[in-house]
Amino acid sequence: MKPPSTALLLCCALSMATIARATALPPSNAAPGDGTKLRGLAPDKLPLLAKVKACCGYPLSEKEGFRLSFYWLAYESEYANLKYDTDIYTRQGYFLGRYPSAFVYELKLEGTGVLSDGRVVNYDGECSFGMGTCFRTLDPAQAPLGTGVQARPLVPFRSVAVDPRYIPIGATIYVPELVGIEMPDGTRHDGCLRADDQGGAIKEHKLDFFVESYFNFKVIADNLWWRMKATPLLDEPRCDWLRLGVARDRDNERSDWASLHAKWKTALARERAALAKVHRNRKIAQRWMERQRGKTTKPPIKKPVSKHR
Repeated sequence: MKPPSTALLLCCALSMATIARATALPPSNAAPGDGTKLRGLAPDKLPLLAKVKACCGYPLSEKEGFRLSFYWLAYESEYANLKYDTDIYTRQGYFLGRYPSAFVYELKLEGTGVLSDGRVVNYDGECSFGMGTCFRTLDPAQAPLGTGVQARPLVPFRSVAVDPRYIPIGATIYVPELVGIEMPDGTRHDGCLRADDQGGAIKEHKLDFFVESYFNFKVIADNLWWRMKATPLLDEPRCDWLRLGVARDRDNERSDWASLHAKWKTALARERAALAKVHRNRKIAQRWMERQRGKTTKPPIKKPVSKHR
């Protein structure tokens, strides 16, 4: 007996599929005309996997889209051999002391400093006394390493300065590039940080990591192989333990946005005025160039020659 041909086998297979489609009944909860729920015709589903609740936050940029910088405390003892020639004051006008200008410059840059007598001083904004920048003393028991914005105590290897337009003050940040990096105190970092500060130079995609001292900065930078890049993630569950639970944290985004937008509108108005002035000056210069070009290309006027001499 001859074996069945390929065409005959194909026809039999199509017939069986048609019969199966006709006899298969959809479940009672299927929508009209929905053939994906017919028994034997539904597509293969992915296997069920347990959700890892320890992951993941919301990325703020592409991979390594933020620049990582560092800041630390200014110590008066490091400038003891210099001339004491600069006075600093509180915002109320009280005299704090006279210190080397290099130390005062670093104190203004870093925001917090430790004096030789043990006092901790913090940046307190611009004022009309002394060098134009005022400072205030802090209680070492409450803030031994200074405070950031909203009187938040700075914690080494945890606090970062951010731009509130991108990261709300008080939010926890997970940086995977820091996971496993050895800190100067011998511990391994878990990648969890907290936004406790902000600065005039901290704009857009930048994180300023508080490390307490310049020596700590060198150690951490060496352990990072000087690759100062970060991929921050917000609302990471594994970093919830860093939250302070302050009621103001819920309003930080709105309040910081309001203050920043007020400054932004003023800066935008100045920018528009400057651009209008530039366009006006360009038009004036263009008209002047056209007049000069017309003078050079204009043929000289010939004086009429008198016939009567």
